[in-house]
Amino acid sequence: MKATLLWRIFKSCTWRVLWQLIFNFAWKGAAAVRHFERRQKKNRPFFPAFLMLSITNHCNLRCRGCWVEQTHPSQQLSLDQLHGIVATAQKYGSSFFGILGGEPLLYPELFSFLEAHQKAYFQLFTNGFALDRACAEHLARLGNITPLISIEGMEEESCRRRGKSEVFSRALSAVEEAVRAGLFVGVSASITKNNFTDLVSEEYLDFLISKGVHYIWYYIYRPVGRNPEPANALSGEQIRALREFVVEQRCKAGILIIDAYWDHQGRALCPGATGLSHHISPGGAVEFCPPIQFASGVLGPKAENLEEILQQPPLLKELRSFVADKTRGCILLEDPQNLAEFLRQHQARDSSNRDAYAELMAMSPLPGHDLAEPLLPEKSWVYRFAKKYYFFGFGAYG
Repeated sequence: MKATLLWRIFKSCTWRVLWQLIFNFAWKGAAAVRHFERRQKKNRPFFPAFLMLSITNHCNLRCRGCWVEQTHPSQQLSLDQLHGIVATAQKYGSSFFGILGGEPLLYPELFSFLEAHQKAYFQLFTNGFALDRACAEHLARLGNITPLISIEGMEEESCRRRGKSEVFSRALSAVEEAVRAGLFVGVSASITKNNFTDLVSEEYLDFLISKGVHYIWYYIYRPVGRNPEPANALSGEQIRALREFVVEQRCKAGILIIDAYWDHQGRALCPGATGLSHHISPGGAVEFCPPIQFASGVLGPKAENLEEILQQPPLLKELRSFVADKTRGCILLEDPQNLAEFLRQHQARDSSNRDAYAELMAMSPLPGHDLAEPLLPEKSWVYRFAKKYYFFGFGAYG
């Protein structure tokens, strides 16, 4: 990692954003992992270090490979439920939350929620359409949010993937406004066969740096939902090439590069299987991870039963063990039928608003990120240290 990156972050972010980033995210995030590890070692009541919250299933796009089923009327977590989730998590030392959708900026009470929890830190997953100047400036005044703006390819592929024109230009406009406002700005990319050449490249990283972006988060595409497009999934060779690229660029690129797939030694890891991260759907279902849409319990009106759902029903605990026994990678990609059978045996509730059981049974196995030898350990000492002692990735799509 270049020292110039730290200087660029320092110069471009407001003091309020920097303070929240350093204290609420970095310091308290590291503490959350330590608390989680101690609970696991001492067999104390389970609670993940991080929670991912899909606050609404309302969205203005219809993307290929999206697992979010839009409903009429839209489903969304209530403000009381969100307050209850944060309060419960903070009892366990957890203060970092991913805010997903649908499109979370379409949630009408988003700013009220964020403003009420200045001691927490939020990563906002957004397509950028609603991230205009007024929105960016409001987020910067709050300071406890980092926007993660999705760019799924250059202009032509972005439009094809996301089903709407101007998505590429609107995402870049959102980046511009977020940078202008002094936010800590990220861009995400779900890597597919179609966008691999354009997005897994030094030229693309340089392009993002020129726009003022501070970090990029690479995902591996998971073909799920009503329009899964499995032919666009990565091959095993491409997944290894992605890992090689990330390891090399972390030593020299002037941008932070995030993944949720490999530890400091290059071994595959799953945030759900380790228990570091779980997901709550817009309907209140407490799930293993966002694309595995099955649950044993649903939140009450004020999320007063969150601890009970995480600690009492056996589904999540046994699913963590089941996945860890099968693979270090992604069970959804590698063995969907076996996953479906496990979920049926445990009478897991389908929380997808579709027929997720039928979708799992219809999926063909695909390569995951559990790479064969030789492993590809981190070369950058900074990333090696961070992954070993902090967290190997933020986990929403791991």
